[in-house]
Amino acid sequence: MRFQHFAPALGWAVLILIGTLLPAQALPPTPHWDLLSFDSLVHAVLFGCQLLLLLFGCKRAGAVPLTSRLVLLSFLVVTGFGILVEFMQGAMGWGRAFDPADMVSNSIGCVLGLAVWFLGLRRF
Repeated sequence: MRFQHFAPALGWAVLILIGTLLPAQALPPTPHWDLLSFDSLVHAVLFGCQLLLLLFGCKRAGAVPLTSRLVLLSFLVVTGFGILVEFMQGAMGWGRAFDPADMVSNSIGCVLGLAVWFLGLRRF
Protein backbone atom coordinates (compact mmCIF):
# COMPACT_ATOMS: atom_id res chain seq x y z
CA MET A 1 0.00 0.00 0.00
CA ARG A 2 1.20 3.46 -0.79
CA PHE A 3 1.33 6.21 1.82
CA GLN A 4 -0.01 8.95 -0.46
CA HIS A 5 -3.39 7.23 -0.63
CA PHE A 6 -3.71 7.46 3.15
CA ALA A 7 -2.18 10.94 3.58
CA PRO A 8 -5.58 12.73 3.60
CA ALA A 9 -6.95 10.36 6.26
CA LEU A 10 -3.79 10.68 8.38
CA GLY A 11 -3.74 14.47 8.00
CA TRP A 12 -7.40 14.65 8.99
CA ALA A 13 -6.67 12.48 12.06
CA VAL A 14 -3.93 14.92 13.08
CA LEU A 15 -6.35 17.85 12.69
CA ILE A 16 -8.92 16.00 14.81
CA LEU A 17 -6.32 15.43 17.52
CA ILE A 18 -5.23 19.06 17.49
CA GLY A 19 -8.80 20.36 17.56
CA THR A 20 -10.03 18.00 20.23
CA LEU A 21 -7.02 18.13 22.53
CA LEU A 22 -6.44 21.90 22.56
CA PRO A 23 -7.10 23.60 25.88
CA ALA A 24 -10.75 24.63 26.19
CA GLN A 25 -9.92 28.34 26.39
CA ALA A 26 -8.09 28.16 23.04
CA LEU A 27 -11.31 27.21 21.23
CA PRO A 28 -13.78 29.76 19.84
CA PRO A 29 -17.21 29.93 21.47
CA THR A 30 -19.81 27.74 19.83
CA PRO A 31 -23.37 28.79 19.03
CA HIS A 32 -26.17 27.46 21.21
CA TRP A 33 -28.76 25.37 19.38
CA ASP A 34 -31.92 24.14 21.05
CA LEU A 35 -32.51 20.81 19.32
CA LEU A 36 -28.99 19.58 18.58
CA SER A 37 -25.78 20.89 20.05
CA PHE A 38 -23.30 22.43 17.65
CA ASP A 39 -20.53 20.46 19.36
CA SER A 40 -22.29 17.16 18.63
CA LEU A 41 -22.69 18.10 14.97
CA VAL A 42 -18.99 19.00 14.69
CA HIS A 43 -17.97 15.68 16.25
CA ALA A 44 -20.23 13.73 13.90
CA VAL A 45 -18.92 15.55 10.81
CA LEU A 46 -15.27 15.16 11.86
CA PHE A 47 -15.48 11.40 12.36
CA GLY A 48 -17.79 10.77 9.40
CA CYS A 49 -15.25 12.52 7.16
CA GLN A 50 -12.43 10.57 8.82
CA LEU A 51 -14.09 7.28 7.90
CA LEU A 52 -14.76 8.39 4.32
CA LEU A 53 -11.14 9.52 3.85
CA LEU A 54 -9.87 6.19 5.19
CA LEU A 55 -12.19 4.23 2.88
CA PHE A 56 -11.12 6.30 -0.13
CA GLY A 57 -7.49 5.67 0.81
CA CYS A 58 -8.12 1.92 1.05
CA LYS A 59 -9.92 1.89 -2.28
CA ARG A 60 -7.25 3.88 -4.10
CA ALA A 61 -4.35 1.94 -2.61
CA GLY A 62 -5.63 -1.13 -4.42
CA ALA A 63 -3.21 -3.58 -2.79
CA VAL A 64 -6.08 -5.24 -0.96
CA PRO A 65 -9.61 -5.37 -2.37
CA LEU A 66 -12.07 -3.21 -0.45
CA THR A 67 -14.30 -5.96 0.88
CA SER A 68 -17.11 -5.57 3.42
CA ARG A 69 -14.73 -6.94 6.02
CA LEU A 70 -12.20 -4.15 5.35
CA VAL A 71 -15.01 -1.56 5.41
CA LEU A 72 -16.14 -2.93 8.79
CA LEU A 73 -12.56 -2.89 10.08
CA SER A 74 -12.16 0.73 8.92
CA PHE A 75 -15.42 1.63 10.67
CA LEU A 76 -14.24 -0.01 13.90
CA VAL A 77 -10.82 1.70 13.73
CA VAL A 78 -12.33 5.17 13.29
CA THR A 79 -14.98 4.54 15.95
CA GLY A 80 -12.24 3.34 18.31
CA PHE A 81 -10.22 6.46 17.47
CA GLY A 82 -13.24 8.59 18.45
CA ILE A 83 -13.55 6.79 21.77
CA LEU A 84 -9.81 7.07 22.42
CA VAL A 85 -9.89 10.82 21.77
CA GLU A 86 -12.51 11.23 24.50
CA PHE A 87 -10.42 9.29 27.00
CA MET A 88 -7.40 11.41 26.04
CA GLN A 89 -9.40 14.60 26.64
CA GLY A 90 -10.24 13.42 30.13
CA ALA A 91 -6.65 12.43 30.90
CA MET A 92 -4.93 15.58 29.62
CA GLY A 93 -6.32 18.03 32.19
CA TRP A 94 -6.25 21.06 29.89
CA GLY A 95 -9.82 22.14 30.56
CA ARG A 96 -11.25 19.42 28.33
CA ALA A 97 -13.30 16.64 29.84
CA PHE A 98 -14.26 13.08 29.05
CA ASP A 99 -17.78 13.26 27.60
CA PRO A 100 -19.78 10.13 26.78
CA ALA A 101 -22.13 12.27 24.64
CA ASP A 102 -19.17 13.18 22.43
CA MET A 103 -18.31 9.48 22.09
CA VAL A 104 -21.86 8.87 20.90
CA SER A 105 -21.60 11.80 18.46
CA ASN A 106 -18.29 10.45 17.12
CA SER A 107 -19.87 7.03 16.62
CA ILE A 108 -22.97 8.49 14.97
CA GLY A 109 -20.67 10.36 12.60
CA CYS A 110 -19.00 7.05 11.70
CA VAL A 111 -22.40 5.47 11.04
CA LEU A 112 -23.39 8.42 8.85
CA GLY A 113 -20.07 8.22 7.01
CA LEU A 114 -20.67 4.53 6.41
CA ALA A 115 -24.17 5.29 5.11
CA VAL A 116 -22.82 7.93 2.73
CA TRP A 117 -20.20 5.45 1.53
CA PHE A 118 -22.73 2.75 0.76
CA LEU A 119 -25.25 5.17 -0.74
CA GLY A 120 -22.94 6.17 -3.52
CA LEU A 121 -19.45 7.44 -2.76
CA ARG A 122 -17.92 3.97 -2.99
CA ARG A 123 -18.28 4.20 -6.77
CA PHE A 124 -15.68 6.97 -7.04
